[in-house]
Amino acid sequence: MAMKGKLESVMEVKASADKVYGVFRKTSHHIPNHTAKNIHKVEVHEGDWETHGSIKYWNYTLDGKPEVLKERMLFDDEKKLVTVIGVDGDPLKLYKVYIGKFEMKPKDDGAGCFVTITVEYEKLNPASPPAYKYLDFLESVVQDLGEALA
Repeated sequence: MAMKGKLESVMEVKASADKVYGVFRKTSHHIPNHTAKNIHKVEVHEGDWETHGSIKYWNYTLDGKPEVLKERMLFDDEKKLVTVIGVDGDPLKLYKVYIGKFEMKPKDDGAGCFVTITVEYEKLNPASPPAYKYLDFLESVVQDLGEALA
């Protein structure tokens, strides 16, 4: 049984790539305002809201249960790519490695963008499930952001 996995989804959203990337890059503390059903609170643990490599602490609900994630967020401004590396929290009870990626690409017609969401993981043990619920969760967050920022 494979211990490592990679799941990917491409979504079309109404907001521009700059707006979606910008909220992750500079104002992630506002994300709960746009997707309150999913994310309830985000706080800076180390660094600040905008600095590459800062560590943030997220409170969210997944499958009706409260969860937390402490993560290091990395940015590639040229590609509009956000990488979220889990360093502690609920996903790391199932996975040795948990990485979420969001890449925003403008649509050719300028109306909205495509967001590629990738979840990379390595199971702690063979009984750990694939990370589908985390991919579904991130899709819901991105959908809410796309609507709110349009």
